[in-house]
Parts: sequence; C-alpha cells; structure tokens
Amino acid sequence: MSEDKLEKEIEEYAKLGASDKKIDVAGLMINALQKHERNLIPVKEKRIAYLVSLALPPLGFIYAIKFYLSDKDDGSQAALFCTLLTVFSLIISFFLVKTMLSGAGTSLDQIQYLNETY
Repeated sequence: MSEDKLEKEIEEYAKLGASDKKIDVAGLMINALQKHERNLIPVKEKRIAYLVSLALPPLGFIYAIKFYLSDKDDGSQAALFCTLLTVFSLIISFFLVKTMLSGAGTSLDQIQYLNETY
C-alpha cells in the first residue's frame, strides 16, 4: 500500500467516523498502519542488497530487478537505489582498473630500460 493509498484510506475512516459514532475509527486507522508496515521490504534485506551492489556491481542489478518486480510499497525505490549504487560501483571499478593497468605498463617499460642499461 503506497503512502497515497494509506492517506486516502485514513481519510475514508475519518469520514465514516464522522457519519457514524459507533465505528471504531482509531482501531481501523491502527489496522491500516500495521498493514502498511508489513508491506515493506525488510531493512536487513535492503542492507544486504546495498552491500552487494557496492561490492559486486553486476549482482546489484539482480537485486534491483527483484525489488522492482516485488509487490512491496518501497520496492521501486529500493530498486532505484540498488541500480544507482551498482552503476556508481561499476564506474569506480572501471577507473580503478584503468589506472592500475596504465601504471603497470609504465613500470614494465622502466624495468626493460633498467635491464638494457645495466
């Protein structure tokens, strides 16, 4: 249940309570809030997904697809965050590997030069 749906449901309960005093509006609102909390992705699962997205970039896309296709309220938000973390990690990894490889080529040339001169 999204935030908008929850808000509309609570407004309906308030209108029902105003029209009929016998309706337990507080109980209905508490039930709606509890139902809303249960339809979220567990925090532990999100943490694992975010860590995997940073540490093992290609696998982060699997979590993003999983969250996006889930029926959870915060699924699309978690999927977007996993995707952003994965892309960020891929970019950082690319530049890190590129820097390491360019540095390795220079060192090899220096070693060959030293071997030739001595």
